[in-house]
Amino acid sequence: MLRSRVKEFRARHNLTQEDLAKTVGVRRETILAIEKEKYSPSLELAHRIAKALKTSLDELYIFEEDEDK
Repeated sequence: MLRSRVKEFRARHNLTQEDLAKTVGVRRETILAIEKEKYSPSLELAHRIAKALKTSLDELYIFEEDEDK
């Protein structure tokens, strides 16, 4: 499972979901789905978001293995 800290970092930069979406080239609904952990972004999109939020992928996303698997 990929945990996202996008909402936290977006708030630090005083960006709306719409602002971030426009910066990285996606719809606001995509940012919402990422923040609610309903959607895991591609590596390319994750990188664009991290760059827009001036952080690293390691800081922005936390990978947790499923214990059931």
